[in-house]
Amino acid sequence: MKNLQVIAENATMQSFLNCYLKETGDFRIETGNASEKTIFCPLSNQAIDLIIDVKYWSETGRHLFEFPIYYQSGEETKPIDYVTLAALITKELALEHNREGAEDELILRVILSCKNIKKYLEHRLQDSGQLSSREFNYIEAEQSLIFGHLLHPTPKSKQGITEEGDNRFSPEMKGKFQLHYFWAADPHVIEDSSLSVPAKEIIRGELPEELMIEEEGSLIPAHPLQAKALLEKASVQQMIQENKLKYFGPLGPEFTATSSFRTVYSPETKYMYKFSLPIKITNSLRMNQQKELDRGVEVSRLLQSSLGDDLERNFPDFHVISDPAYIRVDIPGEEEVLLDCIIRENPFYRNDSDTILAAGLGQDHPFGEQSRLYRIIHSIAKKENRSLQTVSEDWFKRYLSITLDPMLWLYETYGIALEAHQQNSVVQLKDGYPDSFYYRDNQGYYFRENKADELRQLLPTLNEKSDTICSEAIAEERLRYYFFFNHLFGVINGFGTSGLIDEGELLRVLRERLEAHHEQKSDSQALLKSLLTEEKLPCKANLLTRFHDMDELVGSLETQSVYTMITNPLAQKAGVTSEF
Repeated sequence: MKNLQVIAENATMQSFLNCYLKETGDFRIETGNASEKTIFCPLSNQAIDLIIDVKYWSETGRHLFEFPIYYQSGEETKPIDYVTLAALITKELALEHNREGAEDELILRVILSCKNIKKYLEHRLQDSGQLSSREFNYIEAEQSLIFGHLLHPTPKSKQGITEEGDNRFSPEMKGKFQLHYFWAADPHVIEDSSLSVPAKEIIRGELPEELMIEEEGSLIPAHPLQAKALLEKASVQQMIQENKLKYFGPLGPEFTATSSFRTVYSPETKYMYKFSLPIKITNSLRMNQQKELDRGVEVSRLLQSSLGDDLERNFPDFHVISDPAYIRVDIPGEEEVLLDCIIRENPFYRNDSDTILAAGLGQDHPFGEQSRLYRIIHSIAKKENRSLQTVSEDWFKRYLSITLDPMLWLYETYGIALEAHQQNSVVQLKDGYPDSFYYRDNQGYYFRENKADELRQLLPTLNEKSDTICSEAIAEERLRYYFFFNHLFGVINGFGTSGLIDEGELLRVLRERLEAHHEQKSDSQALLKSLLTEEKLPCKANLLTRFHDMDELVGSLETQSVYTMITNPLAQKAGVTSEF
């Protein structure tokens, strides 16, 4: 029997410590026999050293450690537990940033995250084989992230939800549930749709005929947790008493959570739904803002213009999962969006096999088995009688063709940067190889201001409600972090940690592709030059963002999170060349 508590605690230490090392760079490496590496990390303000033996050293910055990890204070060296590790590092940050008293919140979330990981391990122990199986479908992959974001200090922390609620509604627990339905009088309903039918008709069309409610007004689905919170509000009860709002309870088919928790999926419906939930997950309270509702519809309208035709013609294997409609209720006295539903396309309706989010490809297997990515590559290599290394390189080249090439084209041609981190990126395989790519997330679009007028020619109402236009610097910074640092480096790391190919070989492949784009003298020269030549580049710092208790869904684009300078492995690997 595996010690699941130890697995959870080691996973917690690994992600937390990797964040600290990457974001501060405050450590030194000593190499022993057979290239063994040991990291010495000084916590100078406390006169303590952390001593970490390295199991796997990563050029992209996510290392695997040998356990136990030790701390040294004076002459004393002792193994360290995950709470003490988090407390010492958090204390060091508090002293460094003069924010003493900021420790409690972060340490609490570390503990919550670790406890949840242990619970998910217990629940999914029976799924050990399925978690890396070569046979999988969309929702199985969505619910496979037992450890979560591998470079986040509190990847599975949730606040504002009971144990019972987490057990029932978290993707890791694979719970199924009906949505709850409200009816609202039309004067209180706000909706928009880029489709030929309004949002309320889409929702009605997804319910069985026997559940049709023959009343003037609109039916609005709600997540069960959303419904519970709403019914506890005096403003909602007042609307119910005045017959402006009615509550019908659970109706319709069963849904289950995707990896994003508040976006739910059913194999029986042509749409997914995304809701506002009064729950803080990792860094943010998961409540939709009106500009996000509008942004989804705006992007859907853009995709219906000649832009969409142009994208389809040039990159038929690249898709944007749109959020073409939303509906919400204006509740008197409430400023926040509380009762709302974003309607999302479900391109995997009756087409869900071999479909996986990028974060699930190289996810460390929770029970120490081979990763799903390893199984996929091994299966191809066996079938084609080729080495794991050559298959890995070919696989990654195909992956770049359906991700990097179209994303740079969108950025260059239309000035659109996508927040394509690993969890926003879904890949469908064919014969084991990347075949189609799907980008999702109505929050994750950045329109470069120097291209905004061109986009307005396609959509005159651009940015009137969505707050999506940003400076060149912000668009470049976000695309570089989310797609390159988070996504592509994460995929490369998955290959490396799985023992399939040396990370340096895939960094070389990526660099060669970027050089080819650079030679085309495109409109993304500054972005490409930075990736190819700068030894250090800004990267989102999840630990520092968490330490400063910043909500990434609130505030301006410039102030949503902390960025810090980190080593660029593309320039580091190949050396800075003079041709640029």
